[in-house]
Amino acid sequence: MSIDIDVSLVEMFRELPVRSGLYTVGPLLLGVAEFVNGYVHQLQLVYPTLFAIVMVAFSVLVTQYHLVEFRIERLDGDHRTFE
Repeated sequence: MSIDIDVSLVEMFRELPVRSGLYTVGPLLLGVAEFVNGYVHQLQLVYPTLFAIVMVAFSVLVTQYHLVEFRIERLDGDHRTFE
């Protein structure tokens, strides 16, 4: 028997707000803060910009990973109810 469950990012934020915030919003805020820090201190914006890009990519990848992990947890939970 095949069980297919679609989960969304909003559902993950509702059930796991701390973990979702740390891994999704946290790196984005860190990248923005580093960019603003470089701008305020009149540094070359190349390095803060690269750091911000890397943090956005990190946030996307980690969010995808945790969304898959959340989906697997949902599948395991629903599978147990059918046994």
